[in-house]
Amino acid sequence: MKRFFCIAGICLFACASYSQTLSTNVATRSCVFHHPQDGDYVEVYMSIAANALHYSEKSSGLFQGAVEVQLVVSEGATVTSFDKYTLLTPEVQDTSVILFSIIDQRRLKMPTSAASLELQITDVHKPDNMFSFAEPLLPLGATGIEISDIQFIENFHKTDTINAFTKNGYEFQPYPMHFFPSKTEKMVFYGEVYRTDKMFHEEQFLITFSIHPSSGEQKENAYFQYTKYQPAEVVSFLKQFDISNLQAGNYDLVVEVRNKKNELIATKKTFIQRANHGPANAYENIAQVNAAGTFVDGYTEEQLNYFLDVIRPRASSDETKLIESLSERVEPEMKKKFLYNFWVQRNPADPHNAFLAYLAEVKKANESFGTPSKAGYKTDRGRVYLQYGPPYDRIISTSEPGAYPYEIWFYDRLPDKQTKIGFAFYEPSLVTNDYKLLHSNARGELQDARWKVRIYENVASPQELHDFDNTEVSDDVYGSHRGVDVYNF
Repeated sequence: MKRFFCIAGICLFACASYSQTLSTNVATRSCVFHHPQDGDYVEVYMSIAANALHYSEKSSGLFQGAVEVQLVVSEGATVTSFDKYTLLTPEVQDTSVILFSIIDQRRLKMPTSAASLELQITDVHKPDNMFSFAEPLLPLGATGIEISDIQFIENFHKTDTINAFTKNGYEFQPYPMHFFPSKTEKMVFYGEVYRTDKMFHEEQFLITFSIHPSSGEQKENAYFQYTKYQPAEVVSFLKQFDISNLQAGNYDLVVEVRNKKNELIATKKTFIQRANHGPANAYENIAQVNAAGTFVDGYTEEQLNYFLDVIRPRASSDETKLIESLSERVEPEMKKKFLYNFWVQRNPADPHNAFLAYLAEVKKANESFGTPSKAGYKTDRGRVYLQYGPPYDRIISTSEPGAYPYEIWFYDRLPDKQTKIGFAFYEPSLVTNDYKLLHSNARGELQDARWKVRIYENVASPQELHDFDNTEVSDDVYGSHRGVDVYNF
């Protein structure tokens, strides 16, 4: 067993998230281990989506992001371990295409009694963009046989070097989540068992590994392994299960220590969650989702109906069809399964916070675009805002001579990578706040080459209105002081 040390490292892997905040783009786990001489320590694993950061230009002309990480272990009001450091991304040429994440791991000393862990990650270039996490820590027992927490592994290899990711001759890239999506076919995990030499002396003992439904439902278990070990002060194990056929649901990974009579000596349960196989684009797939004990559990049917309605701007065409099929006659449990699966698909690490962040955007849309008879999220501007995010530039014209009130929104880049996108809205009734979408160059959106003429139709001549080849307006014809003639998309 290598002596306790506290160093860190960074590695990168492909990522495909396009959210813009750290609050929903950090995955983290912690595990408590024991060293015979140094006592208990906690390992903290984190994955930070690099496209959730803001970047500054370097003298080289390239761009770089940075986060400040702060870790605190406290026993009551007393800080027992503390670490604060900065992580830098690689320098990149194009910040619109950031397809990697930062993986980091730290080890901190643990007190001998119950403690708490606090983690805060702050974007150096935008300090209000941050992620925070806190959880209780329980020390391992000082006597008797104990099992460490279970570390999940993304990949591993043997090594003779020592760094933040090495343990017992292996270098591990941590998997900092308890969620395993359908594309993941193997679950690799590491753990340690302490002081077996005190009880078993020279007798071999068993460690069993199994996966069980967390509901306690008893089924024939196809996920079971066991290995015999020689007693030692520290016994480590590195195991894996093929979970390609593991159905969607909530499970416990169970590790048990048994003597030669198969009597249970110690046990450790670790919660895991498995996604459904394939996209949830049919009732049979939704039915496989296990949403019991998740954030959707306490919602009333009225709340569920509202939530299913407000997520339409983020829904795919298949999901929209399913939402429409989840009528008031459908049982609430089906709606809960759909809502939970919807956010798990978008943020497997923290679906609840992803949902709460979206509801905050719905609130903004309602406040900005609502009318006396229509909620803001149901208006054209509200839908575009929720689907694509806020525009980087927004032109508002409410009293231009000869023109209906109109707005022009510009986006540098949409979540699906479309660039240089514009949206034109107008309000022909002149009495409400319900602006209608006239035209956009985004794929799948309403397109009208004569949108500029439509805005000025009150002062256009019949000839101009009926000249369907005419797509432009001019100041001398329409009396515009500002005009929309400079906007082309």
